[in-house]
Amino acid sequence: MQTGTVKSFNPHKGWGFVECNGQDSFLHQKELKGQCPSAGDSVTFKVENSEKGTVATEVTVQAPSSDEAFYFGEIKRFNPVKGYGFISCEAFPEQDVFVLKSELPQGFGPEGGRCKFKVAKEEKGPAAKQVQLLGAAEQMRAWMGWGKGWGKGYGYGMPYMG
Repeated sequence: MQTGTVKSFNPHKGWGFVECNGQDSFLHQKELKGQCPSAGDSVTFKVENSEKGTVATEVTVQAPSSDEAFYFGEIKRFNPVKGYGFISCEAFPEQDVFVLKSELPQGFGPEGGRCKFKVAKEEKGPAAKQVQLLGAAEQMRAWMGWGKGWGKGYGYGMPYMG
């Protein structure tokens, strides 16, 4: 295992680069075991050669503390009426991560949407904090205006057209 530093990582695209001893290695989300790194994070990893260069595998992000770590997940289900849902995450294989609408952008989470989040350990298990939608989920939220109409009687966040 080697130790390096995340040089760059784009959570929307799911890839970036790790620098170790002056050499960059490609870093893909599938090698992160549910963790989501930021530029400057320290990581341990193995290096494999590919036809395009070196690739970081079996990556572990060395977060300063557990409440500073970010994770990747997918919104498994979300009930806008009850105001909560669950996120599945490879880093928490035994249990889904609970999420309140107050932790989601504009209070809504599209089922199947990819996301980045922090975790707080609560009495009943892990709870998502500071959830950010990624990729297509973020684009759909922006295009559809999800969450803007909640509490105004307009239904699923769509502006009133009447």
